[in-house]
Amino acid sequence: MPISDHPSFDCPRLNQRLWRYTDFPKFTELLTSRRLWLANAEILAIDDPHEGLQGAVQFPHRMWRSLDEVPDALRKQIVGKGRRKPEETDDHVFAGWFMGEEQRCFMTLSNRRNFFVNCWHAADHESVAMWKIYGSPGAGVAIVSSGGRLHTALEHSSEKIYLGAVKYVDPLTFEIGTPNAFDSLVRKRSSFSYENEVRIVHWQTGRYHDPLSNFDWDESAMRFKNIVEDPRPILPGLALDCDLDTMIEHVIVSPLAPTWYLPMIERLREKLGYNFTISASDLLTAPPTID
Repeated sequence: MPISDHPSFDCPRLNQRLWRYTDFPKFTELLTSRRLWLANAEILAIDDPHEGLQGAVQFPHRMWRSLDEVPDALRKQIVGKGRRKPEETDDHVFAGWFMGEEQRCFMTLSNRRNFFVNCWHAADHESVAMWKIYGSPGAGVAIVSSGGRLHTALEHSSEKIYLGAVKYVDPLTFEIGTPNAFDSLVRKRSSFSYENEVRIVHWQTGRYHDPLSNFDWDESAMRFKNIVEDPRPILPGLALDCDLDTMIEHVIVSPLAPTWYLPMIERLREKLGYNFTISASDLLTAPPTID
C-alpha cells in the first residue's frame, strides 16, 4: 500500500535527495533479498537509550507531588487542559493528570518494541561524518534516493508505513498534553541534529501489550503496582517488499575503499540484474595542482 499520511510525519519533498550510508554486508543483503529492512526501535535504543521515548527525562512529572510544587506556567496548563467538569478541584485535576502521565510513560516504553524504523540522511551532498559513522571504514557504500523514489518503490508494500523528517528538540523540553503515539518516533534530542534524518516507520499494532492490565494505583506513593512485563522476545526487525531499481538512483563507493571495490560492486549489480549507476566518491581526493 502507498506510504500513508499522518500529522506526526513531515514528509520530505519528492525531489529531496536522501542518502543511506551502510556497510557492504547490509548492502548485499538488500540487493539479494530485494527487501528493505526496518530495525526494531528497541534494538536502536541500544545505541540511543532515548530512542522512541518522550524526552530526556523519564517520568518528569515525578518532580512534583502536588499542584503547589508545579511552576506557575505549567500549573495553569495542567488545570486548563485537564479539567473535565466545572466542579473539579484543582488538586483533583492534578491527581488525574499525574496518573495519566505515569500511565503514558509505561505505555510508551512498553510499546517501543512494536515500532520498526529505516533511516535516511537528507542532504544535497555527501557527508564525511556519515561515512565515518555508518559507512564502515573502507567497506561502505552510500545509496542515493529521493522522497519521490521512496514513495514509488514502496507503494506495493503489504504493511502500512509512514515517511517523515525527524524533529530535533531541546532535551529538557517538557510539554503538557497527550502526544500522538508516533511523535516519540520522529523526535530526537538536538545533539543528533547532524544526522538530518528522515525515517520510514511501521507500527505493528497487532503485538500490543498492556503493562497495566493488572495494575493497582497506590494513592500515597503515587505509583502503579503490579506492572506486567512483556515476556515475548523482541523481533529484531521487519523486511518490506521494495522496488530497488526505483528506490536506488545511484550508489557511491566509500572514499576510503580500495580501488578493486567499485569493479566488484559493478559485477554484483550485473549478476543480480540491477540498473543503478555506481561511482567512486571523490570526497577525499586531493585537489588538482595548477602548474
